[in-house]
Amino acid sequence: MTHEISNARSRGQRGSETIEAGLITLIMFALIFLLLDISLSLFIKVTLQEAVRDGVRYGVTEQLLAGDTYLSDSIAKVVKGSSGGFISNAGCQVTVKYYDPYGGVTTTPGGGSVIQVAVQGYQYSPLGAIFKSGAPVAINVQASDIMEPCPGGGCPTAVNPTPPTCP
Repeated sequence: MTHEISNARSRGQRGSETIEAGLITLIMFALIFLLLDISLSLFIKVTLQEAVRDGVRYGVTEQLLAGDTYLSDSIAKVVKGSSGGFISNAGCQVTVKYYDPYGGVTTTPGGGSVIQVAVQGYQYSPLGAIFKSGAPVAINVQASDIMEPCPGGGCPTAVNPTPPTCP
């Protein structure tokens, strides 16, 4: 009689291990993708933050890269070079603004002006959109500092009067 009861119980539970393993595997993969998404988005944000800091550090010295005419273009190239490949079009994704210490935005900065370098609206698409929408997440970073006095040769032109066209 005990043998019949154990056989009946095991017949009623057939396949339950498979279903449980499937549910646990689904939850495990969801958590792995969530962990990867959070880690990768933080890595991108930290990398871009360091890139704009590099751009500000370069910009406060008011020097130009070889072949550049405008300070903003040199700063954008420095940010792109420090971004670990996340920024593809520096002219469109990097913004550089100069502020007069006593007022608003200026296009002719000098010593004592504030420089602000930013990457606004960088789009990160999640790897596994299981618990949330698959829509890209916007990542914004910025840094600013006070510019040093111009070197002996004078201040370079800061802003390109014809900025690049962005798609």
